[in-house]
Amino acid sequence: MLTALLFAAATALPALPQVNTTPALGSGSGVTQFTFYVAGDNRPDSGNAPSAGFTALIAAMQKAAPAPAFVLWGGDTIKGKKSSDAKTQYPIVLPYFAKLKVPVFNVPGNHELDKKGSGDCHDAPDPDGKLLADYTKYMSSQPYGYFQYGNSAFIGVNTEDSLGSVAPPAGCFNGFVSAAQLSQMQATLTALQGDASVQNIFLFMHRPVRDNNSHQMQPDPADKNTAYGMQVIAFTTAINALASPKVAYVFASHDHRYYQATAGGAGTTGFVVTGGAGAPLSGCPKKGRPGAYYHYLQVGVNGTSLTVTVVPLTNTTPCGAPPSS
Repeated sequence: MLTALLFAAATALPALPQVNTTPALGSGSGVTQFTFYVAGDNRPDSGNAPSAGFTALIAAMQKAAPAPAFVLWGGDTIKGKKSSDAKTQYPIVLPYFAKLKVPVFNVPGNHELDKKGSGDCHDAPDPDGKLLADYTKYMSSQPYGYFQYGNSAFIGVNTEDSLGSVAPPAGCFNGFVSAAQLSQMQATLTALQGDASVQNIFLFMHRPVRDNNSHQMQPDPADKNTAYGMQVIAFTTAINALASPKVAYVFASHDHRYYQATAGGAGTTGFVVTGGAGAPLSGCPKKGRPGAYYHYLQVGVNGTSLTVTVVPLTNTTPCGAPPSS
């Protein structure tokens, strides 16, 4: 009853559908102990075929123990950036998610929803909506939302939201979360924090709001005081201010490596970047950045006790090749 009253007071997030072709997730009623996996950024550097790192990672997940109840994915599942490529690439990548034989929940990245501009800096959400239409047709019928499983809730954020009436940035586009989506997220968080059946809350998104690399979500200096820049700042401020003991971790991708910006635990919200699912590794093929290796995360839930374990495909040497099949 409390949850219903809180949701009625403000518009809450819609349900987050899982990736098409994966089996349905039950409610997990009464479950307080389970494992889920987290990964992101598997798109190939060129062409349509899945990357070697991605196929190796899927094979590793299939063999891993304990098996996950489901998998969270941080986007950039395809090279994308134009509708003709998206229509070709989604049918190629979806069967790999099906191999996991567990539900997969994805949030879109810039390669799914942003139209190619003059370099990555000037990519921006497709004003014609074709890329979003492709995403909702092939991948998942809703690009953001939330779901509950057992004693935990999971909020998926779309950091490539439509600009709507907000003018495109004069400088670099660095992601966008509309005022409407942010309001829905905050209403949902309020409701979940008041729901005694929810002990843990996890957020996952594509672009990180904490990173020591250029991938950190923030407006270009030229746009700091524009409607676009102020909305980006409103979103990043809201995420960085999360302080409820229930909000255990925020997972992001976009930077193709592993990076722990904030350790979770003891009432602190952990922030982890996991972008090593097969896309070209950060800073490679040169020296590479710390954490630039193929990996995924295993997250164990046991009541309110949580463990986040990084699972490398080979080792943690930057720029290492994935294992051969």
